[in-house]
Amino acid sequence: MGSLSTSLTLQGGWSLRKTSRPSLCSLPALGAWSLTRSTGWNLGSQGTEQAGTDQQLLLAIVGSVSVTCFTILFALLALFLIKKNFFHRRRTFTYQSGSGEETILQFNSGTLTLTRRPKPQPEPLSYPILEWEDIKFEDMIGEGNFGQVIRAMIKKDGLKMNAAIKMLKEFASENDHRDFAGELEVLCKLGHHPNIINLLGACENKGYLYIAIEYAPYGNLLDFLRKSRVLETDPAFAKEHGTASTLTSQQLLQFASDVAKGMQYLSEKQFIHRDLAARNILVGENLASKIADFGLSRGEEVYVKKTMGRLPVRWMAIESLNYSVYTTKSDVWSFGVLLWEIVSLGGTPYCGMTCAELYEKLPQGYRMEKPRNCDDEVYELMRQCWRDRPYERPPFAQISMQLIRMLEARKAYVNMALFENFTYAGIDATAEEA
Repeated sequence: MGSLSTSLTLQGGWSLRKTSRPSLCSLPALGAWSLTRSTGWNLGSQGTEQAGTDQQLLLAIVGSVSVTCFTILFALLALFLIKKNFFHRRRTFTYQSGSGEETILQFNSGTLTLTRRPKPQPEPLSYPILEWEDIKFEDMIGEGNFGQVIRAMIKKDGLKMNAAIKMLKEFASENDHRDFAGELEVLCKLGHHPNIINLLGACENKGYLYIAIEYAPYGNLLDFLRKSRVLETDPAFAKEHGTASTLTSQQLLQFASDVAKGMQYLSEKQFIHRDLAARNILVGENLASKIADFGLSRGEEVYVKKTMGRLPVRWMAIESLNYSVYTTKSDVWSFGVLLWEIVSLGGTPYCGMTCAELYEKLPQGYRMEKPRNCDDEVYELMRQCWRDRPYERPPFAQISMQLIRMLEARKAYVNMALFENFTYAGIDATAEEA
């Protein structure tokens, strides 16, 4: 398609030409005007009798125009160099469209090239494969709204072992399937760690995905803590031993320390959990705590949630509630709530408060009070995790070191002889409307 042009001739052989297609190097004040110079201008004597005033006037005009033109040329050159440096700093930029294509902008010495090509397909996810015939399902371990976990005996590398098989229910949504596949991806990328539930393998059968993870014989930490409340379950035992729980202060701190180590590993891998809570911690052999349920995890330093839905509001940081922004520092906030759960033997955070009240009171500075059986130092660690400004919250490496130091001190940081009647809600506090 041709371009329209308008020319304006100046004295001295210079001309300005305007086109409907602006140049990359045009000045904004000139619009799309470009400066050109005719090839044969001659200011020498013509052998005429007008050598006096007219010639001086002509030279003055030409000089004035020349100064103006050289000023414009200098500005154009400066703009060109600035753009050139910018282009060299950022040569290629790629963005995705919803049409199955990606657009690539390439900058080279001040020129721009725009090309489109099909989106690159993601690399196939490599995971340890289990054969369907090598899985022997046994009994149900747990069940949620969209998924379930079944204990099974599997054969892996010629050895038989217990495993927990995670699967989705038939009516699970597309988002549920995507999150489930994302959890498998996270488990593959994280690798092995003693305080993270580890992947044993996965199997596809009739279009359904089955994920086999380590079997944790003591179930999730939340139920384990609540079952330890002997003052409620076995008052005679509690009176005889003078304790409110079958667990010791050291064991409770060890649960917290294990989780902190696992979260330190996740943060170093730049993974955000987004759903850190006692219900998502499994208790394995030797009462080792293992972080589980990576369905909401993201392998990013900062994640912004763009869709609405049911969220674990009582464990969420202020910035996550207000702006749907998640970082490792928002996981630190959740860890503070989890630490409160451990000290309270499975109490429900903010029990008796609605989500609407949390939205209102947390930004105003409200925080859960110190449990009566909790040492000041442990509660201070919780408060550090609940600081308003994310960058003021301690990193998991620091939290882990603090808890290790408390364990080495062998002090009763949680007074198990002093029982506070913690309550837990009869509602599904794990997923409330945000």
